[in-house]
Amino acid sequence: MAFSGVAAADAGEGDTKPPRFVTVTIDNDLLVGADSHYTDGVQVAFVVDRTSLPSWMNSAPPIRWSADPAVMFAVGQRMYTPTNTDVVHPDPNDRPYAGWLYLLMDVMTRSDTAVDHASFSLGVIGPPSLVEQAQSNVHHLFHSGISKGWDSQLGTEPALMLGYERAWPGLLRAESGHWDVTPRVGATIGNVLTYANAGFVARWGRNLPSDAPVTHISLGPPRDGYRGTAATGWYVWAGADFRTVAHNIFLDGNTWKDSPSVDRKPYGCDIEAGLAITWPRGRFGFTFVRRSDEFKAQRHPDRFGQFTLSLPY
Repeated sequence: MAFSGVAAADAGEGDTKPPRFVTVTIDNDLLVGADSHYTDGVQVAFVVDRTSLPSWMNSAPPIRWSADPAVMFAVGQRMYTPTNTDVVHPDPNDRPYAGWLYLLMDVMTRSDTAVDHASFSLGVIGPPSLVEQAQSNVHHLFHSGISKGWDSQLGTEPALMLGYERAWPGLLRAESGHWDVTPRVGATIGNVLTYANAGFVARWGRNLPSDAPVTHISLGPPRDGYRGTAATGWYVWAGADFRTVAHNIFLDGNTWKDSPSVDRKPYGCDIEAGLAITWPRGRFGFTFVRRSDEFKAQRHPDRFGQFTLSLPY
């Protein structure tokens, strides 16, 4: 199965192009009964036809290397808090408050037996990320307590990251098409996160689409660019992402100024499991993630849930 995107079978009589998709991704630890550390993330990702982009963008790398007719653009926000958010002066041995607002671009650069992804993100960390205001508005809406330590969050800093990953979709698969296994390796570098990762995704279901899995899960933003599927189907999946981490600004603190920080662990992993329902013009998925301890004083692994919904636009 080629991974460069599947044209939707019911794109519509007379349509010459498959539908473009927008994917909304919501991460939240409260979905699995927790409330600390990586506590919330929201991203909206658009699959954009390359022919609609300005010529200078199409002729510039990495877009000009792409084997896919579409490019993914996303905007997102991430929020990090300590365990105890009821005190004005947070525990110095716990994860500091931090927010991240970003723009992300992801390009597929191969569509053979292996698939390469090149990604670039630009954003800001600190008060301009507006996570304090976002959390306050949501907590007011649901009449829940307001975190009191945001005055100690990481300071303002521009956020830049470059990422690369190679995956081998369906490297192992059943002749019946009911299950497959996709390994992947990658690296990310920047003043936000610098790490190398390796992992796999195993799926079992009916009419497996070419996304593997529902969305990419690691320390960085979800690289989701759903392209549609030829037939209605579903699958359950499980996977793991193993990492060696050289830098994590949300633990190490600001790059050029003094800020709260903790002793980061150099290795980590995510264990993931989920369910996806797919149809030619949409997809819905839920994922559970268990993340190993990220810093030395951390008392227990973190966990969070993720909802994704993809629809045409």
